[in-house]
Amino acid sequence: MTDEREALRAELTAWLLQHAPARLRTIGADPELLSGISLLAITGAARWGDPHWPNRGRTA
Repeated sequence: MTDEREALRAELTAWLLQHAPARLRTIGADPELLSGISLLAITGAARWGDPHWPNRGRTA
């Protein structure tokens, strides 16, 4: 991944983690969606090994 793409991914992830959960809770979002968003905070190898991460075990 290029440095520019990595920076954009990091910025989007930071926004989602900071703002999305509260906004989604106010509209009654499914708890599974909120849980999925929280998984974005996990980075690197820990992400792929997390038992709640979809398609865990994949490295791409």
